[in-house]
Amino acid sequence: NRGCFTSICLIMLRLLNIVVLFVWAAFIAWLLTYGRGDLVRLLHPRLWWVLYVAGGVLILFVTSIIISHGHKGGKKSIFELPGVLILLVPLVYFVIAKDARLDGASLQNRIIKNDEGIYLNNLPSLGSFGASKSGEMSFSNILRDPQKFVDQEVEIVCQSYVNEDLPDNTVMCYRYFITCCAADALPVFFFLEHQDEMEIKGDQWVKVSGPLSIITTDDTEVPSVKVERIEYVEEPAFPWVM
Repeated sequence: NRGCFTSICLIMLRLLNIVVLFVWAAFIAWLLTYGRGDLVRLLHPRLWWVLYVAGGVLILFVTSIIISHGHKGGKKSIFELPGVLILLVPLVYFVIAKDARLDGASLQNRIIKNDEGIYLNNLPSLGSFGASKSGEMSFSNILRDPQKFVDQEVEIVCQSYVNEDLPDNTVMCYRYFITCCAADALPVFFFLEHQDEMEIKGDQWVKVSGPLSIITTDDTEVPSVKVERIEYVEEPAFPWVM
């Protein structure tokens, strides 16, 4: 009876291995088709080739299972069961992570400050990643070369950040720059200067327009937009700065 029970457990373990591989294959196929809108919030699009490599690895695993089917030389144990189930943990993580967002609370932990506590931008030059495919007057291009746009009417889409440490009638407007994925995201920002009667809500995606100027504080220059128009908008399909 004990031997029969062990045999049944080992058969179930083999079936579980097959199910796990099938689940991962279906998940990766979904990511590369219908799931791109969620994936873009976690991984830089230029790294999506990694998923195709993962697909190839899955094919090798499936092939290995087919070839070894019926082979009794290898020893298997029901104690492998936890290890097989652990392979499903990243899928559970993705369900949670795809709905998570980097907001004002995250900004406090990730933003760069100098010794005087002044907020700093840290955006690599465009040459580091090739020519920009976005429009000339995009969030990224303006932030990389603000002097070029001084006194010009600009329009940017970003998240608002309201904090009492900022000067009166001033709000920070930020997006996150990623090199590989959401894990290495760093905030980059503009200041928004507005009239007394204009109240800007925090942690909202906004589209603002107005003339650009540069605020200089302790040898630190930060671009600023004098808000003439503001509109609350939906999160962009690609929320990052490239």
